[in-house]
Amino acid sequence: MELQPLLPDTRPLFEKHLHPAGAPLSAYSFITHFLWRDHFSFHWTAHRDHFLLFARYDRCIYMPLPPIGPFDSQLVLDCFDLMDAENPDRAISRIENIPEADAALYREAGLLVAPKDPEYLYRRAALAELKGDKYKTHRAACNQFEKECRPMDRSYTFSDEPAAWRLFEKWSAGRAATHSDPVYRFMLQDAASVHRRALSEAESLGLIGRVVEVDGEIAGYTFGFPLNRETFCILLEVADREKKGAASYLFRSFCRSLTDFEWINAMDDSGIPGLRQTKESYRPEKKLGVSLARRGAR
Repeated sequence: MELQPLLPDTRPLFEKHLHPAGAPLSAYSFITHFLWRDHFSFHWTAHRDHFLLFARYDRCIYMPLPPIGPFDSQLVLDCFDLMDAENPDRAISRIENIPEADAALYREAGLLVAPKDPEYLYRRAALAELKGDKYKTHRAACNQFEKECRPMDRSYTFSDEPAAWRLFEKWSAGRAATHSDPVYRFMLQDAASVHRRALSEAESLGLIGRVVEVDGEIAGYTFGFPLNRETFCILLEVADREKKGAASYLFRSFCRSLTDFEWINAMDDSGIPGLRQTKESYRPEKKLGVSLARRGAR
């Protein structure tokens, strides 16, 4: 299998293979991976009617997606042979973002399958309306923000990039100051390049963005993209931490604008307790199971 760099002109072929898969997981998108190219070197090949995506980092290689196409156990084992030949330790070789429905196939192929953090799936209408007692905290936060800040929300435009980036730097510094966990701080550093690329490449990538302004200044921005006809993935969100209720208002505003979709995928919680608590508080309709597969010890 000869691997080639993942480039923008690869996208039509990638998406042609993704379309029949129809998985509502956030990783089943060109955008999700391409935005991380400052941290990973993505390569691909089309082999035996499958699209194979690999990611290299620090002289290691893994698959951020399972082979896209009908399950083929021999192809999966061939992919592990390719990764094992390059990795200094075969424990590094892995296939990530396996949908829950396919996990058993990988076990039957003799692989070790372990769960990852699930992704949160919501009914868009529920998030747009925030009706009932179960949403009263978020509804109150939106009302307070509207009353105190008189915000204006609208679509993101390229001219918003400088102000949005300043907000990210302020937000990131505030997060780092209140979190001593080195893993969390490392995640913030990694996220910076992803946000920077999203802000500068939104139009070319087809990202849909929304901003909230207060007194002419951006107090929040968010981006996402359609996963399929029914599901929209919210990829990232930043809100001014000094303006109470800004995050709740931004999230509701975005969901209200996405009238063509029934479902919202808010991705996983990255194992962060506070983020998990927030995502649970919005009452997910379902948690989408995600797994990774490795070979056992020799």
